[in-house]
Amino acid sequence: MASGGVSVVRIFSSRIICGAGAFSGEIAIENGRIAHVEPCGRASASALDWSGDDLIPGLVDIHTDNLEKHFMPRPGAIWDGVGAALAHDAQVAGAGVTTVLEALSFTGGKNGLDREMALAAMIAGLDAAKDALRIDHRLHLRCQGSTPTLLELMAPHVSHPGVQMLSIMDRRRDIASLERHADALRREGVSDAEIAADFAKLSAGQDWEATPLNRQHVAETAFKIGVPLASHDDTTIEDVDLGAFEGATICEFPMTRIAADRARECGMTIVMGGPNFVRGGSYTGTLSAREVAEAGLLDVLCSDYIPQSMLRAAYMLMDEPFGWEPSRAIATVTANAAACAGLADRGDLKPGLCADFVRVRRGQSGWPAAREVWRLGRRVA
Repeated sequence: MASGGVSVVRIFSSRIICGAGAFSGEIAIENGRIAHVEPCGRASASALDWSGDDLIPGLVDIHTDNLEKHFMPRPGAIWDGVGAALAHDAQVAGAGVTTVLEALSFTGGKNGLDREMALAAMIAGLDAAKDALRIDHRLHLRCQGSTPTLLELMAPHVSHPGVQMLSIMDRRRDIASLERHADALRREGVSDAEIAADFAKLSAGQDWEATPLNRQHVAETAFKIGVPLASHDDTTIEDVDLGAFEGATICEFPMTRIAADRARECGMTIVMGGPNFVRGGSYTGTLSAREVAEAGLLDVLCSDYIPQSMLRAAYMLMDEPFGWEPSRAIATVTANAAACAGLADRGDLKPGLCADFVRVRRGQSGWPAAREVWRLGRRVA
């Protein structure tokens, strides 16, 4: 149908899940925005009929390393930055994500990738591929406080228009975690020499005396450019308190229940990884996302390293033993994520918001699948 000469798309679903609850109804999309959301029992003559499938807001992923996998698909094999961006975009869009924050680190490495070397190339690839990308890609820049050259590394990138979040990490927490789990590693056959090498690698090139100044700079930068600040991998009450003092509003991947409890007391948004939740625990042996959910502390789920995990985890929250209301469960990957990232124009199905939404079917396997993904009123996957 048309309104004032403008095309309006209407879609019916027997279960719309959004901030207003879960109900049968129609949404109307006009000029890339949600125009109306109307409860009703059946599709109107002009509506696309998604009976039997859920209609939910587009997923907002505030932390993913997935781009790195496409930039270096095998150890030592660096792929073209544009090609990596396009492949990554297709994968996250197919998982129901309509907004993604690329969690890119200034330093360190993972699975053989030199993150300092790769950072500029990955950002350039995203920029060059922008017109061909299906969904909205933003930047979540991860800052290691003990990096001696952190300020110099940050300078060329913090003014990028796509920066949506900063997070601060402390390599000493990685070392403490390795110390805690050294015995478990030995039981798994890891030798003392290998553990010592890991300690040396974590400690190499770190400037502990520079950490306070670097952390202050990161916090001031987040405030200056107007983006949220997250504290990453908090372990102790002191870790959380320091982040909160510096202005962090997000506690990302707390590593202990003590840290998660303190983050709630400080009014911080608590973010856990979807893979942790789906698997039933962290692969590093730290705090389980399911334990956080059971304690009523879970606010946001991100993909971390598996895009498909977000949708799966959100639907698992609706099942026993959790039994969350559908709207509450879906909010962990939509409205809550958008809010903590400072994205007020998405994450829900309300008039005026971006027409970002997903058609979801849950088969007999229990795994939900994104059958259609729409971004700004257009189907992109």
